[in-house]
Amino acid sequence: MVQSLLTNNSDMMTLLVLGAIWMALSLVFCLGLCVAAAKPLPKTEAGKELADLKPPTMKTVDEDALCIR
Repeated sequence: MVQSLLTNNSDMMTLLVLGAIWMALSLVFCLGLCVAAAKPLPKTEAGKELADLKPPTMKTVDEDALCIR
């Protein structure tokens, strides 16, 4: 009886410690994301785009032909 109580207590303590470690790591990760998001964007020229997100367009040469770029 005493042995089973000690084993249950040990299991609960292990779960509590693992939960506390998980919460601490999650907090550090979230704070890291907040710090990264708070940094200002680098200055760029007004007309310059940061990235070209449009895929290249395709044109058909002939109805029976393949598309080329």
